[in-house]
Amino acid sequence: MGEKLNLIVYIRDKKFYLYSSGETKIQGIFENSEDTSDFFAKNKVNNLTLIFSRPLIFIRTLDFPFSNLSKISQVLPEESSALFPVPTEELELFWYPISREKTKTTVLILGIEKKRIEEWQKMKSSFKFSMKIGFEPFVLMNYLSKTISDRRYLLVFIDGNYIARYRVENNAIVEGSSSFFEPGSLEDTLNEIKSEETNLPLVLVGDITTSKNISGFRVILPKKSESCISIFLALFENSQNLSVSPNFKIFTVRYSEITVNPLLILVVCVYLCLAGIMFRPVLISKQYQEKVNSVNKKMEEVFKSAFPNVSRIVNPIIQAKEHLKNFQDVQQIMPKISVISIMSTISRVVPENVPFKVSQMSLRGNDLFLTCLTDTLENVEIISQIFKKADLFSSVKVGGIAPESGQITFNLLMKVKID
Repeated sequence: MGEKLNLIVYIRDKKFYLYSSGETKIQGIFENSEDTSDFFAKNKVNNLTLIFSRPLIFIRTLDFPFSNLSKISQVLPEESSALFPVPTEELELFWYPISREKTKTTVLILGIEKKRIEEWQKMKSSFKFSMKIGFEPFVLMNYLSKTISDRRYLLVFIDGNYIARYRVENNAIVEGSSSFFEPGSLEDTLNEIKSEETNLPLVLVGDITTSKNISGFRVILPKKSESCISIFLALFENSQNLSVSPNFKIFTVRYSEITVNPLLILVVCVYLCLAGIMFRPVLISKQYQEKVNSVNKKMEEVFKSAFPNVSRIVNPIIQAKEHLKNFQDVQQIMPKISVISIMSTISRVVPENVPFKVSQMSLRGNDLFLTCLTDTLENVEIISQIFKKADLFSSVKVGGIAPESGQITFNLLMKVKID
């Protein structure tokens, strides 16, 4: 086409896109990397907005015993490392506080795998456009901001066979989950959500015209053109200035990058060489003095070992008792959680006829995180119910459900009961 374009890419199980030039808006799907590269080669893009859906976002909460946000930003990557199934070095982390007190701050962390962004960064270098990252829940909240005044509600989003659920507290997302449902099972899914969330207003964005027996939800159906392929992209058809950023500050974790000037390096090297020549006599003198001090220290240690101060000799029995006391104190504060008992419980409660595999397990305190594989969405529900009924586990939550290569990948987050 050759004209200047603004491009929105909504990444879910597919890469949906909406590109526009003036009044012209066209939607499509990028089938593969070659398809994407070919698009950029044919069309000049000024601004690219990447919007990640819930299945591609790791959402975690973490408590800190202080309220200093700068300090939280410094320690957050290390403190949150056990919460993710991949190393934090492989994630782009975004976070914001959802609760602040004098001695405690709770933050919500959003993690995106860097490999999902690198493809677009390479194209940015080649085709010279600006790029920003957005998240599905923030776009939905901004769309609703002119429609509802509630600051606390449950937001349900339906797009095709995809459903996402977000809990909103004080106009901020504090929890989220998603899944893909089978045809004909939407009513059961919504009724289950309604039964679990009895204390929150229920707001549903999406098309539920095929389900007639749904009540208890405030349904908002965006206007959709005939060529629209996604309810989410319809949000941008209805609102040209729809923002992808939240109405509160969101922090990013930036890893240190150092940019150096070759000329500056040369100047520093010359300076260090000259300084070394000028101060060489001083350095040599200091080295000799250090050797003398080292010899004197060794002589002093030999003397002390030969003639110890009797008044300072430690009674070995008292010392052993003190070590034993310290060990017992540590035992009392350590949670008695056995990884073997966890694995044994999992293998015992899941029936052999249900295809199930744990690809990764992470245990932090009594928080257990499992990345699992099965073959159907029905088995995801069966497995989640099995874990909820197991005596060893509590507060079982399911999220991050996504089909991959004929299998279903999903996450289980739960508490391990401590005796």
